[in-house]
Amino acid sequence: MRIFAAADPNVMKKGILLAVLASVLWAIVNPFIKQGLSYDFTPMNFAGLRFTIVGIILFAWTWHRGMWREIVRQRRLFANLILINMFLGYSAFYFGVDFVSGAISSIVMGLTPLINVLLAHLLASNDRLNRYKAVSLVVSLAGLLLIVGTGSDGEPLDWRGIGGIVLLLLCILFQGYSAISVSEDKEKVDPVFLNAVQMFFGGLLIYGVGIAAEGFHPFWAKPAGFYASLGVLVFISVFAFSFWFMALRTPGTKVSDVNMCRLINPVLGAVLSWVMLPDEYPDFSTVAGMLVIVSSLVIYFKGEALVQRWRRR
Repeated sequence: MRIFAAADPNVMKKGILLAVLASVLWAIVNPFIKQGLSYDFTPMNFAGLRFTIVGIILFAWTWHRGMWREIVRQRRLFANLILINMFLGYSAFYFGVDFVSGAISSIVMGLTPLINVLLAHLLASNDRLNRYKAVSLVVSLAGLLLIVGTGSDGEPLDWRGIGGIVLLLLCILFQGYSAISVSEDKEKVDPVFLNAVQMFFGGLLIYGVGIAAEGFHPFWAKPAGFYASLGVLVFISVFAFSFWFMALRTPGTKVSDVNMCRLINPVLGAVLSWVMLPDEYPDFSTVAGMLVIVSSLVIYFKGEALVQRWRRR
């Protein structure tokens, strides 16, 4: 049985700050993925190449004596991260991003915190759903309905677009389950080392399956834009997941509270897609959906206070 002591509010704020930093970095991912894929590259080849490079960089940073024994001792946690979070989660993510517009993928992935609040209620210790969190989930789903009804050009989505959204939602579920596993794990593995292991071995697995399924795509002699996109994505992965694991391991922080920080993603990610990608522009449905989803953050954190203030009037 786990015993939860009172947590230092300053320590909890540090965890939330780390989650915000990770969320800001993740918010700018989608346009660069679409740019990288536009250079005659396939989703799993590109994802595997990116994550393997990140793993090599982080292994060079975190290499230590007894490292392999630590991996064997924590094999269940690492297997979870490699197979569920990296392989299944990012395979679904890359294909999903390839199938829909950058703005829609950013906004759908913005539902990550709301879905993970429900997962935390079902699976995590001391992280229960209350009525205000439940209302925020309903509000976020209303935003999703506004978004998925149209594509980036305002036309109804075809089966490819619908399939892309389904894959993105599966990605959220896979990665939410892994986040809870990291938060609930009693062994204190260095968060940066966690990231190194999952990135290197997960990246190799994705790359190998990508070569088998999509064929080998050479990554040399590409235009400068390809390497610029890859470089930005490598930089994001080096820091974002490390910040995220640190936030999940911060004493007193709940999985649901940390995940709510990812509501930054739909706003910043969609705006960047509209700015960076020439064929994408805002329309009423996507903007309205974005605003509705962001409003669920107010309900989540301030719902009870607002209701009590209204009753006192």
